[in-house]
Amino acid sequence: MRTEDPLISMEVLERVAPIIRNAAHPLRLRILDYLQHEDGPRTVSQIVAACEAEQAVVSQQLRILKDQGVLTARRDGNYILYSIAERSILMLLDCIRKHQGRRA
Repeated sequence: MRTEDPLISMEVLERVAPIIRNAAHPLRLRILDYLQHEDGPRTVSQIVAACEAEQAVVSQQLRILKDQGVLTARRDGNYILYSIAERSILMLLDCIRKHQGRRA
């Protein structure tokens, strides 16, 4: 089925594929889901508690998301606060919610 819109350019797809690939991990998606529903940036400890995962594992996933430009991190005293930098990535969560429970 063809629409009036042209296909997405390969240049754009090559640029976004690593971001989508890196976000498409259950814990990373959980982190994004949590940050999407909170009012403002959150600390690693808050993210660890919400995701019910070990601190070292969450820190590793946060680094991956930050390195891809999906999250930002800023220091506030002894804490590092994480927030979503690339809000368009949240469309993945919207898609998951829309299709949860469906089977292919």
